[in-house]
Formats: sequence, structure tokens, C-alpha cells
Amino acid sequence: MNLQTVIVDDSDIVIFLHKEILSLSKFSISPLSAVNGQVALDLIHQTSSENSEYLILLDINMPVMDGWQFLEALQHTELKNHLYVIIITSSIDAVDKKKAMQYPQVIAFNEKPLTTEDCRHMKSIPQIKHFFEQEVN
Repeated sequence: MNLQTVIVDDSDIVIFLHKEILSLSKFSISPLSAVNGQVALDLIHQTSSENSEYLILLDINMPVMDGWQFLEALQHTELKNHLYVIIITSSIDAVDKKKAMQYPQVIAFNEKPLTTEDCRHMKSIPQIKHFFEQEVN
């Protein structure tokens, strides 16, 4: 199984920065990106296969379909058990963190911008660490 990373953010600068950080930290060499939740859902449905697993790095505040709407939409898709979500946001509101963690796909909540240290930590999150354990060999 492969873990495909998808950056969902409406800022081209943030997408560029996060792609660079993911590559630099050897977390993901070729992450996909989407400018809002709807584009991300479409992208996931277009690229999914039997062996697809996705890590979604999700911003909350976006036009068209925001992070909350995206999380709600995930609850009604057949792919929901193959998706892991890490919220990457500028929000420091404890209410947002509590709300996000109520969704079964959400495995972490981080502040922007993503750092190499965040990537090291993400590799150890129990739900996805098995995707990175083969790196040791």
C-alpha cells in the first residue's frame, strides 16, 4: 500500500512551502495539491485505486468547500476508511482543535507552517507510521 499525500490549501505560497518541506524531510517526494475541499475530493476519487491510502494535510479556511465541509463530505464517501487527515491551519482556537478531533479521519492538528520537525513527528503517528517504517532498511 502506498500513502499519497495531498495538500489542501487555498494559498499557492503555502502549497509550495509545504511541498518543499515534505520533500526535504523525505516525507513525500511528490505530494498532490488542491486549492479547496471540493478539488481535493475530486482528485482523490480520480486517483484512487484498490491500494490507495491518502494523507490529507488540510487547511480549515478556504473558499468553495472549507475544511469542515470537506470533513463532513468524507463521512459519506466509500474511501473514508482509506483517508487520514492532519489539520494544518493558522487557527490556534482550542474549539477548532476539539471539533477537528471528533472526526475519525483526523489524526493530528498542527499550526501553519509545516516544519521538518512536524514531518518527523507525523512519521511516528500510530495510524500512519507503518508507511514509513520501511525507510529504515
